[in-house]
Amino acid sequence: MPTVVTMGDTVVEICMQVSDAWDISPDVVASGETTSAGGSAANFSAIAAALGLRSLLVTDLGDDLFTDFLTSDLTGHGVDLSLARSHAGGNSMCIIMIGADGDRRFVSFRAPAHREQTVDSQTSTDRLGVALAAADWLHVSGFWLQSDETADIALYAASEARRLNIPVSLDPSPQIMVDQTPQLRRMLGLIDVIFPNAFEARSYTGLSAAAESAAALHTSGIPTVVVTDGPAGAVLVDASGEHAIEACAADCIDTTGAGDALAAGFVAASLAGLPARTALGEGIKAASLAIGKVGGHAAAHDIGAALGRSHPTGTIRDHIAPTSSLRDEAPLT
Repeated sequence: MPTVVTMGDTVVEICMQVSDAWDISPDVVASGETTSAGGSAANFSAIAAALGLRSLLVTDLGDDLFTDFLTSDLTGHGVDLSLARSHAGGNSMCIIMIGADGDRRFVSFRAPAHREQTVDSQTSTDRLGVALAAADWLHVSGFWLQSDETADIALYAASEARRLNIPVSLDPSPQIMVDQTPQLRRMLGLIDVIFPNAFEARSYTGLSAAAESAAALHTSGIPTVVVTDGPAGAVLVDASGEHAIEACAADCIDTTGAGDALAAGFVAASLAGLPARTALGEGIKAASLAIGKVGGHAAAHDIGAALGRSHPTGTIRDHIAPTSSLRDEAPLT
């Protein structure tokens, strides 16, 4: 099966369902609570595994009481953690307040990237290089571009993937698209696909419309741009032109992880040999299922099953042959 290497954050997510997530009261009553593994990279990895990919996650894990919980959740979803880096101290955490409309607000603690690792950096780099040599796709979470230490690792991986002719995708974070850091600018020169949401795309380009922002990102040199826009669906711009696809009708419980599900569906379909517009349609279906459950990848197994039933010529898994690789195809455009 094709292999995707994902780099980025894993966090403990504590989700609270409240009647009004923006209530300014000092004591907001929650009607429900869910604790799960989360983070953009972790969500993507879990859903990619459900879609039939060998999914390796390069991430940081602490040594507190949540470590076994995070490890059990991700390995239970089929994620390979052999490239995970262990450090002393607590894991990253995020408290999410989810409003009645499924929208949410975050309070996040990102564990410092400079904490002492249990494996030396050169060994980690060597292991990553070996994994990339056997990979078919590299996906980077923008949160790893927010600190110099993890940005260096992500940029090394993207440069190596570029050398090996492996497609690279980036799911940016709001902070790097607003600040437009040197690390982001270097990464944008190495990627094949970018998955910004509408806020991120508008922040980077200064344009007001998602489609205009997507076109500007493509013109800047990124071959394939997918701008997600919540209930409005998504816009794809690549060498074939601009394609807008509406969101699927779905009950929205929690929008956390919807963009990660869309990206995973797109990558899995692309590795199955499907064209970009069709791949985006598969990604939108994945996102519509992701928002039906609380938690960033709580719907991973449902996505893996439902995308298969909805594909007109069988499942995405049916299209993923052991020998399929974008390295054997024309460059992604």
